Amino acid sequence: MHRSLLTFLAVAALLALPATAAADTLVASDPAAEQVTALDGTLVWVTGEFGHQRLMQRAPDGTISAVKGTREARDYRGVDLGRDSDGKLRLTYLRCDAAGPCQALWNDLDGRRATFRTLALPGCQVDTAPAHWRTRIAYGLFCTGSAKNRKNSGLYVKHGSRKPVRLPRPKDAVKFHITNIADVDLRSTRVAAVAADIYEYSFSQTTAGQDMWSAFVAASEGESDEHVRGIALGRANVHWTLTNAIHVGDPNEAIIFRQQGACLLRERLVSPPGADVFLATGLAVDETTTYLIVPGSGIVTHTFTPDPALTC
Repeated sequence: MHRSLLTFLAVAALLALPATAAADTLVASDPAAEQVTALDGTLVWVTGEFGHQRLMQRAPDGTISAVKGTREARDYRGVDLGRDSDGKLRLTYLRCDAAGPCQALWNDLDGRRATFRTLALPGCQVDTAPAHWRTRIAYGLFCTGSAKNRKNSGLYVKHGSRKPVRLPRPKDAVKFHITNIADVDLRSTRVAAVAADIYEYSFSQTTAGQDMWSAFVAASEGESDEHVRGIALGRANVHWTLTNAIHVGDPNEAIIFRQQGACLLRERLVSPPGADVFLATGLAVDETTTYLIVPGSGIVTHTFTPDPALTC
């Protein structure tokens, strides 16, 4: 299912007042926080400037510490909390250093970690951090070489020792030849991802490639610059997306999309006029609890308040 973001913005501008984050509650004070993931009351996020980044963790009791078994890196990407085959928490991410390509790793939050070794296909590399749920792993591949091999780029799921299987992309992503997968999340047998180029589509489907729902959530053309900053799957297959949008002459917006089947709702967090900031730059969901990264402040819980003009 595809709905025009531009249409949504026009309707909301006429019929809805911009939302604010005034009632949000700070749970982790970190002005340098970016990228966040949450599960079972545990939060993990990236902190620090590019070139000097680390991974931080907030335990369910509120204790904050560095993630055991990790170190400073040039860049951490795609942090995600899932479960291992025993149901215990497993953190996955890409760690990027200047000396070589990014490495896809898992970490059990207790100091044990390892590199994923069997995800890539010949002529391809893992380009989107894996998401792990028991015996399934979802991730994006970027493939080079011949035209035929380049077409293998896209969203993949690997189940146990079986070969990786490429999943479908939204119809319009195929139409515009968008194979880049910018983000991935996995909960049980449902996977969410973002296909990103000039246009960006956030979509979810089963790990068998069925029951797809998608939304057109960003476009960077003309005087608009829009990019997805986070996705998450919550309880009952609710699919969340955060987009940061810049339109010349208008305030910056952080737009939260909530999709459950055919129902697509949206909340706009509008920055003060003239302020070169966004009210949210990262998103995570733990079942029904939504977390946002507020630049210069840290991580907050957030109550989703959809535009009244949009109903299902």
